[in-house]
Amino acid sequence: MLNGCRLSTVADEELHDTAQNAHALYLDERKQLIDAARESARTFDKAVLAFGSAVFGFSIAFVKDIAPKPAPSTLNWLAASWLLFSLGLLAILLSFLFSHRACMFEIEAGENALVKRDYKRKKNPWSIATNWSNGLCVAFLFMGLLCWSVFALQNLSQGDTPMNEVQTSTEKKGYSPPPFPKPPSQGQTPAPPTAPPTARPTPRK
Repeated sequence: MLNGCRLSTVADEELHDTAQNAHALYLDERKQLIDAARESARTFDKAVLAFGSAVFGFSIAFVKDIAPKPAPSTLNWLAASWLLFSLGLLAILLSFLFSHRACMFEIEAGENALVKRDYKRKKNPWSIATNWSNGLCVAFLFMGLLCWSVFALQNLSQGDTPMNEVQTSTEKKGYSPPPFPKPPSQGQTPAPPTAPPTARPTPRK
């Protein structure tokens, strides 16, 4: 009887130790996954913000240097692209704010769960807003890139005429030889050539 009790006690202790080890392993793995998710979200936000800013700046440089006089029919595409780029950058900036709010909401919810036993955890509205902001940011930037691509392609396809005009104008400003002298009219006789002045001899003393 005693041996059976000892065996059951040893088995219970082994099961308890195994459960503790599994729980510790789960907590460690959960911590690593949380760190990886945090780093992935941070990298995504930085990449999207850098991409949106770079595309916005490149579109301005394109209009300034390559197509300073775009076709009037393509200005709507340019305005739409700039509007979408601005909305995309605004969405990613709002996602930073919403993410901070979501973290504060979870901290408060954890404190209430420890203090109040009958506390029911609510859905985090700031987390939903963060997900929506990230999705809208990608959508706005992608649509803005499409609109800007249409604007750039149409101006590049119509860009032969302005460049030729600039080239011909620069060629006209090149060196031109002086005009030939006009021949004398019939009523006028050409003036006889003048003889060069002769040097007078100096008297000897």
